[in-house]
Amino acid sequence: MENALAQLLHYVALLKKRKGLFFLVSLSTMTVLIIGVYFLPKKYRADSTVFIEKSVINSLVQGMVITSDIRDRVRVLRQAMLSRGLVESVLKELDVDARFKTEGQLQGYISSLQNRTEINVSREDLFRVSIVDQDPRFAQNYVNTLISKYLEQNISSSREETYGANRFLQEQLDLFKKKLDEAEDRIIQYRKQQGIFLSIDEGSILDDIKQYNRDLDGIALELDRQKARRERLVAQLKEISPQVSIFSEQGGGNRIRTLENRISVLLLSYTDDYPEVVRLRAELAALKRSGRGGGNLETRSVNPLYQDVRQQIVTVEGEISALEAGRERVKSMIAEREKELKEVPENRKVLGVLIQQRDSIRNTYQDLLARMGRAEVSKQMEIGDKAATFRVVDPAILPTYPISPNRVKMIFMAIFAGVGAGAGLILLLESMDTSIKKISQIREMGLEVLAVIPQMTDALLERKKQVRDRVIYLTAGCYFGGILFLLAAEAFKIKIFNL
Repeated sequence: MENALAQLLHYVALLKKRKGLFFLVSLSTMTVLIIGVYFLPKKYRADSTVFIEKSVINSLVQGMVITSDIRDRVRVLRQAMLSRGLVESVLKELDVDARFKTEGQLQGYISSLQNRTEINVSREDLFRVSIVDQDPRFAQNYVNTLISKYLEQNISSSREETYGANRFLQEQLDLFKKKLDEAEDRIIQYRKQQGIFLSIDEGSILDDIKQYNRDLDGIALELDRQKARRERLVAQLKEISPQVSIFSEQGGGNRIRTLENRISVLLLSYTDDYPEVVRLRAELAALKRSGRGGGNLETRSVNPLYQDVRQQIVTVEGEISALEAGRERVKSMIAEREKELKEVPENRKVLGVLIQQRDSIRNTYQDLLARMGRAEVSKQMEIGDKAATFRVVDPAILPTYPISPNRVKMIFMAIFAGVGAGAGLILLLESMDTSIKKISQIREMGLEVLAVIPQMTDALLERKKQVRDRVIYLTAGCYFGGILFLLAAEAFKIKIFNL
């Protein structure tokens, strides 16, 4: 600790000894550096803040619509905003591209702008764009135009994506609607070809066959009953005489009128083929042929009972024929259903494939239809700017104070550099001086000190030296005070600008 303090005091003594040279070198270095600071080109920063505003409608229609994710946009924000095409369009908008004679110079300037443009994302919904340039007007116009171009491109691309999605979905809807109609037509055509109008079910076919067999049993019972009735009627007919005797007696005219009246009454309710009508007409015809005189005459006429039995036999035979035809029809239906039952697996397989294809197309169509509805809502949101939008909350203004060079910082550095240069020179000269200044140096050399001659001082020279030292200190102090005043002035400018 004592050695360090002694060394420090030694350095201070050296500086004091050569204070004139120290002040001259230090202040000269400071002056040169400070003057150089004021010759450095000024650079200005222009920045703008953009807020990504989410509409309240987004939360209301969440899950119903599809909109571009803001986080995806933010992730590619720098690449999209600093794309070569966008930067070049900004330069054309500002008529800066005309300054360059060759395409290489223009591309080099675009690369420089890409490197100097800073995009800082502070949150998912806020980012800042800034650039440092020697021309404050250009910096302001560049930042504002770059953001404006990007927002226009972003809105345009979002709408184009939405419209493109709508067009694609509409095309797919038309395509799958056509496929769905074709699949329905194939199912209908197959059902018509196979006679399948309902879904194939072995149970229903078996139930039909059972019902047909029950109907067949009923027909057989009814057929046996009708045949037995016909046999009884045939046997009864054999016992009945086809004709009967009719006796005519006095008062035959009254009999004829009675028969005519009877026939008229029957015709009101029956036809001419009714057995009773046929019998009465036969009897009437016989009476008219026999004449209307007195005396008893015997005539022959058709036996009405015989006619009635024959009519019943005809009716029964008609019933029997109808039952036999029904039986054959039921048998053919049973055979047809049994054939269908054998073909059920193959028909079901083919029909199942057709139905599966139809259902798959229908599901896709319904999904596309739902997506089309969401896409339509998304399109309307994009048209009305109801989705998340970019809003410039702090546009770039014309910078009036340069951010570079930082004169306060550089003046501080010049002061430290000047002091360091002066001290360094003094130490360098001291290290190059090989003269003996202390008795200890002689002893370190192994030599014996015989005598020490004290330094003789002159009062007049001492006063002149003191005056000279005061002039040096005063001059150096005033000069350094001017430098500090300059430093304070620059710091004050910065404070005023920040306000």
